[in-house]
Amino acid sequence: MNIVAFLLLTLSTFAGADHRSTSSSHPHQTSCPTGVPGSALVVPADRSAPLSEEQNQQPSPRPVDGAADPQAAAAPSATPAQSEIRTVPSRWRSFDPSGQNPEYIFRIYDPYHQNLLKADFPLAGNWFLELNALNTFVYKARRNLDFSNVFADQISLGNLEFHSHNHFRNENLIFGLELRRFDDTFFPSDFRIRLNGVFDYRADLNAFLRTSNVEPFLFDAFVDVKLHDFGGDEDGRDNFDLLFLRGGFQGFRSDFHGLVFNDVGLGGRLFGEFQRNRFRYDFLWLKLFQKDPATGFLSFSRPSAHQVAIGRFTWEDFLVLGWNSEWSVHYNRERRKIGGGPLEQQHDTFYWGATFNGQLGRVEFNPAFYAVHGNADQVVGGVPVEHSVAAFLVLLDVRYPFDYWKFRAGYLFASGDGNPADRRDTGFDAISDSIVLFGGPLSYWTGENIRFGRGDFVRANSVFPSLRGANEPANYINPGIQILNVGLDVVLSPRLEFSGNVNYLRFVSRGAYTNRVVIRDLSAGLEENFFLRIKPFLREVNQNVLLDVGFSVLHAQPGLQSAFQTTRGTVYSNFLALRLVY
Repeated sequence: MNIVAFLLLTLSTFAGADHRSTSSSHPHQTSCPTGVPGSALVVPADRSAPLSEEQNQQPSPRPVDGAADPQAAAAPSATPAQSEIRTVPSRWRSFDPSGQNPEYIFRIYDPYHQNLLKADFPLAGNWFLELNALNTFVYKARRNLDFSNVFADQISLGNLEFHSHNHFRNENLIFGLELRRFDDTFFPSDFRIRLNGVFDYRADLNAFLRTSNVEPFLFDAFVDVKLHDFGGDEDGRDNFDLLFLRGGFQGFRSDFHGLVFNDVGLGGRLFGEFQRNRFRYDFLWLKLFQKDPATGFLSFSRPSAHQVAIGRFTWEDFLVLGWNSEWSVHYNRERRKIGGGPLEQQHDTFYWGATFNGQLGRVEFNPAFYAVHGNADQVVGGVPVEHSVAAFLVLLDVRYPFDYWKFRAGYLFASGDGNPADRRDTGFDAISDSIVLFGGPLSYWTGENIRFGRGDFVRANSVFPSLRGANEPANYINPGIQILNVGLDVVLSPRLEFSGNVNYLRFVSRGAYTNRVVIRDLSAGLEENFFLRIKPFLREVNQNVLLDVGFSVLHAQPGLQSAFQTTRGTVYSNFLALRLVY
């Protein structure tokens, strides 16, 4: 299973829940009360001193109307005394790292309370350090779709193996630090450096590979610099309409749902906001690298000529309050040498569309639309043949919250190519997607890496049957897919959360495709997946220790059975994940 997008999602989830995390895309818009970082605050004086004898006495009876009140006559005026307020030289003095005040004792192992290593107190001046660590252990017991009849010749020669069951184990430790100027709470950070690495162990990987390995990888490494503040003062407050430049190895998700692009690459990003963060913009260029086939993390062992340019405009409160939109354009450029010779396989495709997220009244309505067009070479007899591309994607996602229940319904349509032999490719495929809909990583269809020989039928964290591997270019000659989903989320208690989904899968087109795939029937399968999140500890560590348990079962129907040339109707996956966050 490609764990990269799952980890990105996990990190972003915890970042949103933790009061000390900051948005790597857009700084907080909270303004400093005085507009100057580190300025003095006015706080109430200490009222812990014992009351005087007069103050401890019961109040005297209320005088009769018309009678004089001698105490009221002698009472002083109500002007505040100078002793009622005191000046604090630093807003950080409420935290005592020396431990003199027992209410604010600094403990290095406690990431929830004020902690010098979690950017709750400056190292020096206005510089803050935040250490991060995320340990994830995943275990899966799964049954694989049987492709042995399709590749019987390779299996008989010993060139390929098929294992009907796997006991997949994966543990990775993401660790790193971020150093920034200002803490993003009272005043936006204008400079930051972030560096994260990962140690990854995994074993019994998939249907044909049962090896194990332990390797270190780079997760991300970048620098943010504030270029300009367009906000100015308004009513004595700074709006912080900032412009930033980010450079280095960085991750980026181009839409709410991760439908087109969610990956890590080397490049630059120009981003900012205006109108008090209602409007945001991003301009991004990345060079993408090959991925390690087993882990999905960055690998620099093989050359890559894959580049992506993205422009995105975010409009919050679009048309109505609480409904947000993202409008984006992607340019996907890839060059690959054919057989090590001078000939190149060229891809030049453009994606454009919009995604929406938020509430219309009581209903959460999250639709999306994307189209792709351009040119994508196909290699025929060792020679590149130019193909035109014209495909589209439509998503409808509706959710209705009711108390601690949330009812969901969704529909996804990705166009397919009904004539694989022509030079017009109409099957939709993403650049590098990572989708969390319909069960996300816990779904068999979406979360598993469904192998088909040495290639993929569906890549991990994708819904598109693109028939390509992790390091292969987008393939627009595919059968397409329709997914109809109904689901339910329930908060059972502060310790327990439940989620369930039922997905009906149907191909859009029939035909004979690459890597011996033949689709003779449109009905693909019926899937159920269930998920339980357990938070063993309440209070402070409620989001720092999580145990996830899940089960997914896929009932293959004639379309999927014909592709795999099998009569086996049911496959499943059991899921167990323990996450520890610092």
